[in-house]
Amino acid sequence: MKTRHTAFLLLFSSLFFMGCNQVPEKQEFQTSTNNTGFWGHRFSVAKDLPYGEYPDQTLDVYSHGTWIGEPYYWSQDTTKHPTLIYFHGGGWMGGSKDGILPFILPYMEKGWNVVCPDYRTGEGTAPLAVEDAMCAINWVADNSLRFGFDADNIVISGESAGGHLALITGMLTASGDFTGCNPGNRIKIAAIVNWFGISDIAAVEEYLRNYKPDWNYALSWVGNPVRMDSISSAFSPVNRISPATPPIISIHGDLDSVVPHQQSVYLHQLLQKSGIKNELVSIPGGKHLGFTDAQFQEIYRRIFGFLEGEEK
Repeated sequence: MKTRHTAFLLLFSSLFFMGCNQVPEKQEFQTSTNNTGFWGHRFSVAKDLPYGEYPDQTLDVYSHGTWIGEPYYWSQDTTKHPTLIYFHGGGWMGGSKDGILPFILPYMEKGWNVVCPDYRTGEGTAPLAVEDAMCAINWVADNSLRFGFDADNIVISGESAGGHLALITGMLTASGDFTGCNPGNRIKIAAIVNWFGISDIAAVEEYLRNYKPDWNYALSWVGNPVRMDSISSAFSPVNRISPATPPIISIHGDLDSVVPHQQSVYLHQLLQKSGIKNELVSIPGGKHLGFTDAQFQEIYRRIFGFLEGEEK
């Protein structure tokens, strides 16, 4: 694997447009000193960085800095930035980090760095996705200085199966209760943002078996019904809540037929009983990622209010 940086594409595009659209000699450009807004040119993307030896163990890093021109083009910002680790969904059967840009743009706009891992998926691969996700978090700890990750302000997020990975890895990282890749106390998980993730694997499998057997991704991931109890016991977030569990906010549509809304309701009942800071944002009429523009705006208002410690 090799990093595909955007610098060469930027250079080519610049030269092309300079040739096609020459600026009139007398035209003057105004330089603004207002740096409070979001400017897309302040971040760069490092693609397909390996965090393990398998082909699916790669990640993308969206990091902040400055384009400085030739010969090096990009200067990495040495200032620490709050950092989001975002896991894509796909029922542990597929999906890709290449499809998550809409979920991470609001964080980049606020000056966050973002890490988006791929992980091993497919039938009978449980619990490899969890192991890979833990190794990706460990990679973030190893590379915090290189990319300006604020190791004391790491937020983990994801949707659907990625929401499950965000929940379980955030809990395991905070508690240190995982053999294998584990960053230990080198990073702090400040919060988990769970988009309609699976919190009880066995319960989802039972729901799908009874109501939507053709969609039984939970059974496909585990691969063998005999393994269901052990996998669910070890890797269901509802079973791993501890005093070290980070604050959790969940977003879930109450008409979700892929991951039932009850998954998040039960999770947050347990969090409340355990005294863990938490918030459940239930979307009336919301399906599996079926939200309106107004609902998305309210969702992100609630997310950043939760992360910034504001009262809802």
